[in-house]
Amino acid sequence: MKVFEQLIADNSKHIPAIEQALRETYFSGYDQQFLLTDNGRNDIENNVFRRYNHSLRHVVPWLGRVIDLAGKNVLEIGCGTGSSTAALAHFVRRIEGYDIHALAVQGAGKRLEIMGLDNARLHVVKEEELITRITGDAEGGYDIILLFAVLEHQTVAERHDTLAACWGLLSEGGIMAVIDTPNILHYFDLHTSKLPFLHMLPNRLYARYAAHSPRPAFARSFADEKNTADDRLDLEIARWGRGASYHDFELALGGDYGDFLVAGGFEPEILDWFPCTIEEELLRWYVQHKNFAIPLGFTRCVLNLIFRKPSGTGAPPIGAAPAAPPPLAHFNPDVDGRVTSLERQLREKEDLIGEIYRSATWRAGSLIAAPWRIVRRLFKM
Repeated sequence: MKVFEQLIADNSKHIPAIEQALRETYFSGYDQQFLLTDNGRNDIENNVFRRYNHSLRHVVPWLGRVIDLAGKNVLEIGCGTGSSTAALAHFVRRIEGYDIHALAVQGAGKRLEIMGLDNARLHVVKEEELITRITGDAEGGYDIILLFAVLEHQTVAERHDTLAACWGLLSEGGIMAVIDTPNILHYFDLHTSKLPFLHMLPNRLYARYAAHSPRPAFARSFADEKNTADDRLDLEIARWGRGASYHDFELALGGDYGDFLVAGGFEPEILDWFPCTIEEELLRWYVQHKNFAIPLGFTRCVLNLIFRKPSGTGAPPIGAAPAAPPPLAHFNPDVDGRVTSLERQLREKEDLIGEIYRSATWRAGSLIAAPWRIVRRLFKM
């Protein structure tokens, strides 16, 4: 396998050409004034080289942990501007990439051409035709199926249909990788609204509260909420990106979905990309404390999961179990509980002492004892 660092594009000769290509395609649909801002420049850099580098440093070696990439056929849904497509193309036989955004696919094609990668074919597809297209185009099964930051942008029905279809297209022993997908069960929406709890709310409440988001474009999307039909509102929220959870996978893959999991986001490549936070440690502790039958990979703020397809004989999936999560470093309920209890007892005792000082009995006793205290000080008793 090639050395990943040799392919990193921080100062690559390709960067100026790729940026120009994306400006002519993907970014041509943007507000050009926005692209002059810090946020706009950040978007450009993310699409030109950062996501490609993240894929090389984290995703490719993570996939290589559970499957030999050489000679493999890959299906990528949501290829976007081709960052992960290009990173993975260095190591596999071929990639079939699909996306609903025509300008993004045009940009991805130019990126591959600039980088001299000819083992990927890209397809623009309407969202309602995705399942028909990927199943109709498939020439046999795929060894690897990539869902990189895509499930959160689908409706519930689309998400379940996509997962089920991908599972059906996998060859025996093949893997389906879900990457960089926000977990809807977490407290703060880092992905879309940048607000706590909003992604958990019913659609109408979600849309009405969206005005509080620090992201102006997101807030403006729901300014006419009162005149927006329920189905349209549901689609608008889905396309912005709400998140996914273990419920989706259990419904789409069946009750034994956890048996197919061979990587859950606690592997070194992913921890280096997404370190554990106190929020996910709280959720992990809760799941373990309640003995819920939920794979711990589904307690992470961002879902990075690899599922392996078992053989048709019903044999268990091939490969190692997911890496164990690190110890709960941020949150220890046993220790924190004892500290809280001691603090409460201290406050109760301080309140009791205060009541004693304020009581008539204490004041009377203090007056009676005053002469004795004076005598003690005079004679240093």
